[in-house]
Amino acid sequence: MKTLLFIFLSTLLFETPTIEKDRDRWKPYYTDTAPAKTADQWFLPFDVANRKKANNIKIISIFGDHRDSYVKGHIHTAIDINPAQPKAKLVNVYAMANGIVCSVHLGENQRTVVVKHKLPNGHTMFTSYKHLKEVYVSNGQNVDQNTKLARLFTPQESKKYGGDYHHLHLEIRKKFDDYGCASWLTFNNKQLNERFYNPQAFIKEHIK
Repeated sequence: MKTLLFIFLSTLLFETPTIEKDRDRWKPYYTDTAPAKTADQWFLPFDVANRKKANNIKIISIFGDHRDSYVKGHIHTAIDINPAQPKAKLVNVYAMANGIVCSVHLGENQRTVVVKHKLPNGHTMFTSYKHLKEVYVSNGQNVDQNTKLARLFTPQESKKYGGDYHHLHLEIRKKFDDYGCASWLTFNNKQLNERFYNPQAFIKEHIK
């Protein structure tokens, strides 16, 4: 009997979390409001020489590879990027287009800002910015490409957390029904393609 109880409790403790089981934990951070303006132009999320030229960013990690951070084996739902030529030691992050801040969540080395965008065809999509040291916006705030959302960690600041967090984890999302947890609980390509665009392909198509 004790053995069965131990197995049962171990299953509960070590069961792999899922999007469906975890999503409600993040829902309180979400504000369901409509953007004031349509997202009709897209820009790189950094203050670089030309925010319309994709070669002004440096890609550190690609979309769709398997990771060991958060929950081991999850798929990278973003690209990790930095400015190719930073203008200053402190790297600021800007909104990529007109939209409204719909979620500010997580903490410490994982602070995240999510912006909801209304497209010209009436559909909505989301951009998500993670690994933020300081956040300068709040839920319900309308933003445009000139709005400074946050700043990134410096290499020195990220050492406190035992990892490399001095980059932007940029997600381009089709939907936000998971309220953020799919970022670390996506384990297969069906889940990946259901909620995420490849940011590298999105930038190539829309920023030029």
